[in-house]
Amino acid sequence: MAMNMTETEHFRNYGSDPMHSFMMWNPEQAMLSDSGKPFIIPLIGLIIGGAMMQVPKVATVGKLVLYFGAQSFMNIYMGWVMRTSITVPAGATFEVNVDGALTNVTLTTDLTGCPAGFALTAMQQVISFIVFSLFFVGAWFTPYRYTPKKLNTMFEVFCVIIFGCVFALNIALNNFSLGYISIAVNLIIRSCLPLSTFLSQQMLSIFGLYPFQRCRWKDITLMIIGVLCAGAFTMARILAANAEKKPGAVDKDSSGDMIMGVCMCVLSLLCGSLNLALAGVLGETKLNVFDTCAYMAIPATVFLLPIAMYYQKPVPGEWGKVFGKETMSDYEILMGVWDLNKHTMMWLGLSGVFSFIYNIIQFSIVHTLSPSATAFGGNFNKAALICLTMLLPFLRVHALPGAPYIYVIWSAVFINIAAFSYYSYLQIQAKQEEAMKSKLQEYNESGSQSDSEDETEESEESSGKY
Repeated sequence: MAMNMTETEHFRNYGSDPMHSFMMWNPEQAMLSDSGKPFIIPLIGLIIGGAMMQVPKVATVGKLVLYFGAQSFMNIYMGWVMRTSITVPAGATFEVNVDGALTNVTLTTDLTGCPAGFALTAMQQVISFIVFSLFFVGAWFTPYRYTPKKLNTMFEVFCVIIFGCVFALNIALNNFSLGYISIAVNLIIRSCLPLSTFLSQQMLSIFGLYPFQRCRWKDITLMIIGVLCAGAFTMARILAANAEKKPGAVDKDSSGDMIMGVCMCVLSLLCGSLNLALAGVLGETKLNVFDTCAYMAIPATVFLLPIAMYYQKPVPGEWGKVFGKETMSDYEILMGVWDLNKHTMMWLGLSGVFSFIYNIIQFSIVHTLSPSATAFGGNFNKAALICLTMLLPFLRVHALPGAPYIYVIWSAVFINIAAFSYYSYLQIQAKQEEAMKSKLQEYNESGSQSDSEDETEESEESSGKY
């Protein structure tokens, strides 16, 4: 594979143009570019949330706003780097080896993103570990010295390895899916996490590994409605992509690519559910975000490396034309991207730093707010980002489909959001009722104990008189 001289010079100039990427060196041009506009809303959320957290009266709301900004930024950034950033512009010409003969191939559309989810996740784990190591060394000789939680038993080591592998697979499959489907499709599928987590917990309870969860039919009905709407949304997107595809055109949003992305996203969802369920089985080992980086990064990387090196997968869009292959491993894709555009590799590496920062923000939010409030905030963030993606043209990967698909899509979005929002409200209400019952029980027990102590004192005083 080689570009001719003219196209190479054009590509080099194009790749270094500040307008080529949203985060090049001119901030004003960057934020006003098509690639930079999607990040305006998350950055505003981060700034406003950070400012609100400095005011005690609105600090709690500020944390949720900050959480929205961080989660939205990370979702949009990963969607951009995996799917929509321009790796090679249209018009570039390559020499490709096809059946032993060199053939000149010209790109008719931009070569976008870097569909190497497993390799990227392994890279993020390594970079997170490096960032943690720098923090650890830097803080060692200061009053803020940090010492990771010590693992005392083989069971705790086993927990760390299990969590590391499942967590890495969850993130890797999600990153994989972002190379094939849009952010909106990815988020609406991941909004089904409550039902898949509930089913995982019930499955583990059959084997005595998790307490049996009481079935509340209202909750289950709402979850099923939300999942059915997510399925209708996804099916409408796939059918619309298939219906609108022009004969002979290369379409990065083809139904085949979307089906693969959807399958990977569903598998990621199942891994996320298993991760949450295992937290109840193995979760006595409490690790914070720094402990997670210290202990899980290496096992997760070792687990992902063989998949990244040897798993051959179909490549989307123009990737097959550029490399003369219909299937490639993540390692081959990364090596190809390194040759084509080192700026793209820089954005991939930067995602590891952003991932580390996002995990710190998420961890601090989870541990300062109640779990139910955090879950509700996460669901709200997904719903808000789905709506913003569909309403704002600069957030879309491609134009919305026409009738009748668009009617199904909007209906599915609104019903899905309503169902899971009401479900989150019921969960918060149930937890508040349980907390009130627990406090009432403690009050009654303390009251009965004090009454018995008073009776004992009175009997002792009475016996003393006689």
